[in-house]
Amino acid sequence: MILFDTNVLIDYWRKPKELLKLNISPDKFAICGVVKAELLHGAKTNEETNGLLKFFNSFNLLHTDEYDFEGVGFMLQTLRENGITLPLADVMIAFCAIKYDVPLWTQDGHFKLIQGLYPELSFYYPK
Repeated sequence: MILFDTNVLIDYWRKPKELLKLNISPDKFAICGVVKAELLHGAKTNEETNGLLKFFNSFNLLHTDEYDFEGVGFMLQTLRENGITLPLADVMIAFCAIKYDVPLWTQDGHFKLIQGLYPELSFYYPK
């Protein structure tokens, strides 16, 4: 399983057939609720919103529960104590990747900062 970050999915939302060229079985694609929220936030029309909702069905959903928010809070606290302030959404995505022990596919440098304190965060790099 590979957790897609929002910035990667934006590229594939524009060219969904490119996902098929990755040589990854679609049953290995995953997103989390924060990624869904970020993508929906960027939708400009009802048609785009409806298209995104259908697009989400192509992915496994990595669920979060109330206890995960405590974990995210502790991560944010640890990062802050080490002089790192990051968006809540990025920390939630990283937490989800760690929780489910799946690599994260991202183009965002924030996640390398998280990995510095949480080496269990791993990344996917396409070939």
